[in-house]
Amino acid sequence: MTLVLIGFMGAGKSTVARLLTADYQDLDRVITDKIGMPIATYFEQFGERKFRQIEQESLLDCLDNTNTAVIATGGGIVESAENLKILANENEVVYLKADFECLFERIRSDKLNVRPLAQQGKQLLLERYESRKNKYEAVADLILDVRQNTPEVLARKIKDWQEPKKGLKER
Repeated sequence: MTLVLIGFMGAGKSTVARLLTADYQDLDRVITDKIGMPIATYFEQFGERKFRQIEQESLLDCLDNTNTAVIATGGGIVESAENLKILANENEVVYLKADFECLFERIRSDKLNVRPLAQQGKQLLLERYESRKNKYEAVADLILDVRQNTPEVLARKIKDWQEPKKGLKER
């Protein structure tokens, strides 16, 4: 069973995954390696629809790899109904949740990651957030608020949850 971290961009999925295991897969990095260019460039050249196809293929590749214990997805993984089915199928899905303003500040202050959808402006980003948040919650086995916890605390909570299989959703 694979642990999959989901949430909007800026939620800290990659950071928490790195704290859980050195053998995690960052889906954005897997995609970048596959397409041979930055995601922003791919988005610009081929569009979001084509990117989402590559994203789904990459998700399936990671899940098929028996050595993958943790996957940090991109924020848009829930855009596809098929991805929601894939995630719900025998995976442990953890939603790293925060309100939009918190995430927007994180995205704005992150100078290392260029996020194509974030370049479209705050209002369009808010619309994406609103369209995704219920999808994240619907597929999640565990929901953790990133505003009230450091990445280290989030990783500990996930490990504690995995151990006895409590399966409770924290709101």
